[in-house]
Amino acid sequence: MDALLVWNTWRRLLTDDRLVDWVMHPDSRAGVLDGCTEDEMAILADYAGTPLATESNIGMYRRGLVRNALGALDLVPLTRRLLRTSGMDIETVAAEFVQHTGYADNGPCFWRTAAGFVAYLADRSEFASLAQQDVLAIDAATIALARRLGEIAPSIWPDSAAAMFSAAASGMDWETMSFLANPAATVASSSCDLTPWIESPFDFDGKEELEASPRHWLIYVPAAESVHEYAELSERSARAFNVLETFKSVAEISLELGDLSRADVISVIGSLAELGVVMSKATLHSPIVRGTRLRSEAAGNPQPHSMCFHSGLPAARPMSQLGLPQIVEPDSHSGRLSNDAFVMLDPAVELLEAEVAEHRLLSHRILEVGMVVPPGDGLLGFVTALTGQPINVGILRAQFDNQQMIDKMLASLCQHGFTHVTSRTEPTAEELAQLRSIAARRRNSMLRSSIAFDLDAPVSIEHVSSRLNAETHPPELLLRCRRLADHKSILGELAGFRKAGTVRMHQTVLQTADLSADGELRRSLVRLDASVQLEGISWLAPGRSIVGLDEMIRDCVPVHAIMAPDRSILDDTRQRRVIDWARSAFLSGLCLRLDPGTLWPTGQAEEKEFVEIFEATHAIENELGDVRIVNLPSDEVLLGNMASSRPSAEPSDLTDRFRAAYLRWRLPFLKSCETDNSWSQIPEVEDKLVRAQEDLLPNHPELLLLGPGRVLVDVCGGLGRVARRLSPAVGDDGLIISVEMFRCVSDRARRFACERNFTNLQFRPGLAQRLPLPDASADAAVNEWTGGIWELGLGSSMLAEMARVVRPGGRIAVTHRLAQLHLASLARPWVQYDEIYVWLRKAFVHPQLTIIAERIWGQIVPSLVGEKATFWRKQYMPRLINPYDLTYKYDDNPDTRADVYLTIIAHRR
Repeated sequence: MDALLVWNTWRRLLTDDRLVDWVMHPDSRAGVLDGCTEDEMAILADYAGTPLATESNIGMYRRGLVRNALGALDLVPLTRRLLRTSGMDIETVAAEFVQHTGYADNGPCFWRTAAGFVAYLADRSEFASLAQQDVLAIDAATIALARRLGEIAPSIWPDSAAAMFSAAASGMDWETMSFLANPAATVASSSCDLTPWIESPFDFDGKEELEASPRHWLIYVPAAESVHEYAELSERSARAFNVLETFKSVAEISLELGDLSRADVISVIGSLAELGVVMSKATLHSPIVRGTRLRSEAAGNPQPHSMCFHSGLPAARPMSQLGLPQIVEPDSHSGRLSNDAFVMLDPAVELLEAEVAEHRLLSHRILEVGMVVPPGDGLLGFVTALTGQPINVGILRAQFDNQQMIDKMLASLCQHGFTHVTSRTEPTAEELAQLRSIAARRRNSMLRSSIAFDLDAPVSIEHVSSRLNAETHPPELLLRCRRLADHKSILGELAGFRKAGTVRMHQTVLQTADLSADGELRRSLVRLDASVQLEGISWLAPGRSIVGLDEMIRDCVPVHAIMAPDRSILDDTRQRRVIDWARSAFLSGLCLRLDPGTLWPTGQAEEKEFVEIFEATHAIENELGDVRIVNLPSDEVLLGNMASSRPSAEPSDLTDRFRAAYLRWRLPFLKSCETDNSWSQIPEVEDKLVRAQEDLLPNHPELLLLGPGRVLVDVCGGLGRVARRLSPAVGDDGLIISVEMFRCVSDRARRFACERNFTNLQFRPGLAQRLPLPDASADAAVNEWTGGIWELGLGSSMLAEMARVVRPGGRIAVTHRLAQLHLASLARPWVQYDEIYVWLRKAFVHPQLTIIAERIWGQIVPSLVGEKATFWRKQYMPRLINPYDLTYKYDDNPDTRADVYLTIIAHRR
């Protein structure tokens, strides 16, 4: 079934009470729901099959919206106080508001949420008194002002305008001047005297009866870094302010108001100008203000929307200097760019059309890396403002509210090479190449590198080890040779160095055309954690058996076949032939070389034809588990963990378009790999999900009959927590093979293990239903905490594969989290999926398996209070700004919870 349809149906389910009722209440179900297709009904029926999990996930989504709504009230303390003193349950009211909006998710656009919440409260009978309506109207005006300033910052803020008026007032010719209301101010009226409430927004009684007395309130933001302020206006001052939507002279104001003389108008305008909320045309045409506007117009950039993330109005600084140097580097201490600097988005950066869970993606065609633009007001506008001609940083900052946010995004873009600090004019091709070279060198110093050696050329172990140790981060090591057996000595020494911790490699790859090797050499490759890529394999399948392949795979060395497909890769029958051969040989996967010149000899090809080839490789990967396109950027390059593999020579137009199309196709897929499983950025965090002292199998390895020298397969190994914990049980001579579906997850697990110097772990991309291992090649197999396997109906296939790869007499264990149990609700049913025990027991009905133990165990769920959210949120691709850059202040659920697990252990007969 189409994944996008599943996703869109789930999004509908989250926000449509009608669908929720159908899924959660089988007794009241009608037939096919109006507006739902047959496929959508099938998806809803699947969700109905796991009611507790579905209800839990819907509840989490909706509770998140309630928290956002309550957080938005922090922007309007008057309304918040009104609600808190109403005697109503605040969370219930927020939940009712969320339902009223159709469960709309405004993300970080809190001002928008606040506007909706205030309007909702204004329509409720509980807030019908004059004073309460006045408060809500004033807060609505405050929100409208904040959102307006977020979209377009004023040319001059009131404090600056007031200072300029004060300096010029003595010589001002009032009769010839024209005046305009400052957009950083607005006027709201009330029917009651709200003075005591406005003076004490956090301490008043919302039920108090206030004196009926018409009042006019000026709401204004004095400076970019200030919160809004209030001032009470006389009626005539309020009227004068309201007519100044366009420039008017004293005479025109007097004529429009009718009952004010010119002297009265001058008095009123003077009072308002002293606050800076009314400006003269001369003020706006002063050199500083005019220069800022003219340069903004010359840059040709649209005014983007702002980002309002917290109470008060985020900052924007006016320009202070007009002299503009050619190149301005960031401040050496703060790393902050000067207002005088110019920046621009690299022309090779493209905003992709694809949207993944409301996130947009940037693709850098030259550096071959992606960046994520999270949802939120102004983020796309910010990127747009950087496109085209260089823009002055001061002007850029003046267009947005939150200066700290702007600086973070600029720093992030510069760090990843998406933005360059440049001169005022657009750089030439030579200058742009130099800027990219600088950016690449800066990036590469922070990234993992790839080191290659030709073993057939003279090379010493000392040279290899010294080169490895010179790297800041453990590198990728690529070794090439014609025959493995010719280099038994150096590979053995290198494996010994790795075991001893003398050298570290993130990954070692051997490319060879001859797999002939004795047992000692194969053991060295395992100790080296090397995978072998076999050259010289014809597309579709080799015409003969491959010497040494069976022995290599039997000894747990992962082997990939390197192939160069032609356009027959699009043929389902040809695909099946390749898949069947790779499966029968128990290959770990395939390495495909896709040569666009061979695929399209005429050089004529459209992007849809490129995508057809990429989709064909993905179809093969879906059945084999590990298919890589070796002459295109790896996932680690696209995710910003390694330097670009782009050829040093200028590629042909066809090759350039082919590579660019791959980025457009692959980046959205990698972003989607994050899915809803957003936990575990670092091992320390993963360890807290299941605390080591309470983890059943690592504390009782005898249940798996583990001991030194044993081989264990960790199915759906994720980030490697289970593998790392069971590592001591198999010892230095043992091996744990962790198989994980997503390569980006497997790569991160490998990095975690490398950083902590685990040398008996092997991480392979692969599928639970097609383990890349031969029969009876392991002593035990384990699968822990993978609910998705059972929901997708793959549990029986996984158990069958685990039974196949485990030797007779070995053990197989599956651990599943049954529920997150609220201890305050012990009497309630607590199994997460009603059918889970049936699913598990049915999967263990296998002719070669006998269940020997079932264990229920658990732990108290760790509190996140005080934890950094960035450590807990799984993110693979760099972000324009990290929305999780915060520290948890409270738990989602205040009562104590426990995770309850079931482990079933079987004997392989």
